[in-house]
Amino acid sequence: MEKIKPKKRLGQHFLKDRKIIEKISDSLHIGKEDLIVEIGAGTGALTEELLKRNPKKLIAIEIDSELCEFLKEKFSNYKNFKVLQQDAKETDFKRFGKSLKIVGNLPYNVSTAIIRNLINSSQNIDVAVFMTQKEVADRFIRKKGKDYGYLSALTNIIFEIKKLFDVPPSAFYPPPKVNSTVFIMKPKEFHIKPDKLIRFENFLKLAFSNRRKKLKNNLKVKNYPPELENTLSKRAEELSPEELFKLFERLDPLLSSKVKEKTKTDKKHNN
Repeated sequence: MEKIKPKKRLGQHFLKDRKIIEKISDSLHIGKEDLIVEIGAGTGALTEELLKRNPKKLIAIEIDSELCEFLKEKFSNYKNFKVLQQDAKETDFKRFGKSLKIVGNLPYNVSTAIIRNLINSSQNIDVAVFMTQKEVADRFIRKKGKDYGYLSALTNIIFEIKKLFDVPPSAFYPPPKVNSTVFIMKPKEFHIKPDKLIRFENFLKLAFSNRRKKLKNNLKVKNYPPELENTLSKRAEELSPEELFKLFERLDPLLSSKVKEKTKTDKKHNN
């Protein structure tokens, strides 16, 4: 680690605790036919343990060019290892195949963006295990209440998310100022077309846009069925992801032109 200095601009904190590294690796239940994708491989502490489990292939996604060269040299003897210099916020994980096992110590400043991108490849994922800032992990795990937001609702519709364990700052070099949490994500039997996913995301953004307001005020939907009055009189944080999706399906044909236009803009941007 002395050769590589962590870069603050990339939010780098290198995992060094062997017990934590082993626990993360254990949670993936790696077999000899598994394809592993590691996001943010850093100096390769977790990578080394993953390779010991002898997967069919391990692909490391790393944005730092210096670390990419370091990893290539460090694991040059492994034929089942490959490192790609890419931004995980923009990576198309579908190109790596199906039944992917994805793992990573995600930089705190981009963890939510990486997980949002992962939603686009959910049908190609077997399981994902991530470590993020505890506060971020808590939001993803939450399904109602104060810390629950639009991205929590969106992610929990597609994945079953469960906390595994907390990690103290001392497990990293340099130690961050906050605690971390490791959590596991497994895709549900839920399929949604890309266009509809974008509309649902925009619906959620509007639903949570002003947390103090009722849903009917945030969504600005008119002529809704009378039986929805009780639900629309609640705040978004009072409804589970499943309840919000059911509401979206009922209101989708009635959504305002503003939502429709935003969907077109987001679709163009995502392409």
